[in-house]
Amino acid sequence: MSESDTATRLVGTGWDEQGNDTAQSVLTGTNLKVRALCLTTPDLVVPILFVPGIMGTRLKIKNQPKGLAWCPPESNWDGLVLVLRYLTKSAADRQKVLDPNNTEVDDNGPAYPDESSKALLAIAPGATDAERAKWRGWGQLYGKSYAEILTLLERSLALVFDPASQGKELTPTWKSLVMERQDAAKLGAQKPFTPLEEEHLRDAADVLYPVHGVGYNWLRSNKESGERLTQEIERITAHYRSKGKTCEKVIIVTHSMGGLVARACAQMPGMADRILGIVHGVMPAIGAPATYKRIRAGFENVEQILLGRNAAECTAVMANAPGPLELLPTAQYKTQSDKGTRHWLRASYIKTNMQGVREEVETLLGDGDPYADIYFNNSDSWWKLIKEDLIDPAGKREREEARRKGGDLVGDDDLNSDFKKFKTNMIAARELHDLIEEKYHSHTYAYYAADCEKLAWNEVHWKSKAAVNGDLKNAQLADDDFNGTVSLAFKENDKYQFELEKAKGPGDGTVPAESGFAPTPHAVQIFRHEGKAKGHESYDHQNSYKAKVAQSVTLYSIVKIVADSSWLQQSLSKQ
Repeated sequence: MSESDTATRLVGTGWDEQGNDTAQSVLTGTNLKVRALCLTTPDLVVPILFVPGIMGTRLKIKNQPKGLAWCPPESNWDGLVLVLRYLTKSAADRQKVLDPNNTEVDDNGPAYPDESSKALLAIAPGATDAERAKWRGWGQLYGKSYAEILTLLERSLALVFDPASQGKELTPTWKSLVMERQDAAKLGAQKPFTPLEEEHLRDAADVLYPVHGVGYNWLRSNKESGERLTQEIERITAHYRSKGKTCEKVIIVTHSMGGLVARACAQMPGMADRILGIVHGVMPAIGAPATYKRIRAGFENVEQILLGRNAAECTAVMANAPGPLELLPTAQYKTQSDKGTRHWLRASYIKTNMQGVREEVETLLGDGDPYADIYFNNSDSWWKLIKEDLIDPAGKREREEARRKGGDLVGDDDLNSDFKKFKTNMIAARELHDLIEEKYHSHTYAYYAADCEKLAWNEVHWKSKAAVNGDLKNAQLADDDFNGTVSLAFKENDKYQFELEKAKGPGDGTVPAESGFAPTPHAVQIFRHEGKAKGHESYDHQNSYKAKVAQSVTLYSIVKIVADSSWLQQSLSKQ
C-alpha cells in the first residue's frame, strides 16, 4: 500500500444527552483512500487541568464585555500593537487598568486546537470548534505559550496506541517523546528513576483525559485563585458525571505561579483527595528575587514596555495586587553561592587592602526577617522594597484633578494611607506563603531549569566600584533613578553610586535553580534541566512547555500518577 492508502482521518466523537458516543462523517469517492477513525470514549474520566503562570490568563474589566485589561500578544503584529499602546501608558494608567478589584478572567480569547484536537474536543458542549474550545477553558489562556502543550496533551493522551496497528504499537509521539527518552540522565531525574512499561500505557489508555484550561485572576491572591480552581474541579467533574461517566478525580499540570495556585487548592478541605496528582513546571516554589528587582528597577528587555519600565510603573501595579507580591522570596529562600548558603539581598563595594589587593566588602540587607526588614519596612532604609510615594499614582492624579476643579478631595492624601493599602496586600501574600509552606500534594512531580545559559536573579546585589567609608545598612538614599542605580549618602557631601548587578544564577531566565529545587524533598520525582552542559534542551521560563524534554517528563509524570493510583486501578478493574 502507498502512504496515501494508509492515511487515517480522525472523526469527532460527540456525546448525546445520556453520554453515548455519536459520530458523523462525510462519504467520499472511492479514489480517496483515507480511513475515517471514530474513537469510543472510556467510561472512566480523569480531566487534565492546566493552570498557567502569572500573566498567562487573559483578563477583562468587569462589566465591560469588550474592555480587555490584559491581552497577551498572540502574534508579532499583536505584540507591536500592544507595545505601541503601552508606550504612552503612565504608572497611573497601568494601576487603573490592572486593578485586581475591577478585573476578571476573560474566556473569549483565541484557541488554537489542531485538527486532531478539534475532533477530540467534539465531546465538549458547543456547536462549533470555537465554542467547544471555549467551554474547555482554552480561550482563557495565552495561546502563544500554551496552545502547543494543550494540543499535545489532548492528542497524546487520547491516542496512546496507533490505530493503524490495531492497537499493537505505540504512536510515534509516545515512542519518540517518551519511551525512547527514558534515561535518568537525559531527563534530569533527581531521584531513583522507574521507567514506564508498555503495560502502564495500556492501563492509561483505558481512561479518558479531556484537557481543560483553568485560568485565574493573577492580580488577586493565589489563595483566592486556589478556591476558584476548587470550584472548577467540582464543576468539571460534575459535568462528566452528568453524562453517566465515572469522574471523581483530576490531574493538575501547572506552569510557574500556577503551581502556587494548585498547592493552595490542595490545602482546601477535601481537595487533596480529589486530585490524583500534580505536575509542576518551572514553579517559583519559594519565590524569586527577580520580583524585588522588578519592583525596584523595572522589567528587562522588551517586556519592560508592557510590564513596567521602572520602579514607578511596576510598583503602581504590583504593590496594589497580592498575586505578584506572592512571588517575592519567602522566609525559606536562600541563595547558594561559593560562600555557602546565605540571604538573597546584599550590597558591596571594592576596596584595596593593606597588601594592595582589591577585595569585596559586603553586607547582607534584611537578613533577619525578610517580611519585617524588607517588605513591611516603611522606615528610611534605602534598600526596602517599596517607596511609599509610588504606590498610588492613580489616587494622586484623581486628587490633583479634584483640586484643580475646586471639588472635594478623593481619598486620603497621605503616604501612610498608601502604605496601609500595600500592607494589606502584603499580609495576604504572607498568608499564602504560610498556607503552602513545605506543603505539596503527596503525588507531586516537577521539573525546573538550572541552566547557566538562562541566568536568573538568585540574589539581588547592589554594588559600588568605589571604596565606601561608612555602614552600608545605615546609608541615606540621596537619589534613585528607578532603573537600578541609587546614590547613597554616608556623610554630608559623601555620596556613592550603587548599581544592581545583572542576573548571575543558573535558572530559566526568571526562576532560579534554588526555587525550582525546593519541592525535591516532597516530590515523587523531580527533573533538573541544565541545558547544553548536560545534554538537555535550553528553554526560557515562559516557553518551557515547548521544549521536548519538558513535554517528555510531563507525559511520563501523568502516566506514573495513573499507574501508581490504587483508586484508579480499582476503578479500571470494575469497568
